[in-house]
Amino acid sequence: MSTFKHYIDEVRLRIRRLNLYDDDKLDDRLIKFWINNQRSLWLRNEMNKPRTVDEQIIQTLGCVQLEVADRTSCPTGLVGYSILQTVEDIPTVIELNNGDGIIEVGPVDKIARPFSYVNINRARLAGNGRFNTRIIFAFRYGIKILVIAKNMESGSFAKYLRYIRVRGVFVNPEDVANFNHVDGTACYSDNDDYPMNEWMWNYMRDQITKDNFQLITGAPTDKVNDASETLKVATNEE
Repeated sequence: MSTFKHYIDEVRLRIRRLNLYDDDKLDDRLIKFWINNQRSLWLRNEMNKPRTVDEQIIQTLGCVQLEVADRTSCPTGLVGYSILQTVEDIPTVIELNNGDGIIEVGPVDKIARPFSYVNINRARLAGNGRFNTRIIFAFRYGIKILVIAKNMESGSFAKYLRYIRVRGVFVNPEDVANFNHVDGTACYSDNDDYPMNEWMWNYMRDQITKDNFQLITGAPTDKVNDASETLKVATNEE
């Protein structure tokens, strides 16, 4: 695995080989968009296959604060539950054929038992079985994670559960930088390993070249660098 900057520099190197000069001022944000977009497509295809999820692509929101949910904004059918929700909006996750990219939701204590992560339809029936009445459930509702429990001691669930840990595969890894671990460090920075399998990059890089470079190489540029309005289209011959 390599850093985001490493992959951006590789894309820029390819652009220079196409005679796009430095004064073209190609923004890093555009290159990041290309990489993140291709990563999402590749990961979605891989995760829809019947195999385990590689730890290299999983990111962790280490300490997500909870609050008592506003019941007017909760989904219908959650009668008799204590309900908490995340204060911050959860980053957009990879959408799959049969679910989403959330891998695990649980306490910030890494060795504690995680919650049972379900979809919204199963959440409406959670805790009604013979053996799961005291299990804590979590599900994604829009841009929030909701945590629910049934038959807990009066007030204990909402009183003592203040933070959770969320592990998942997110569309934009940089969105995870808005969250911190328990020790206060950011959950992601561009100096960290970019959450992607290394073998995948070779294919992604070729697809980025195919899909986007024609737009860049065909853009008018000031090749003479004379600050005039006379623009030319970039070509490999110049």
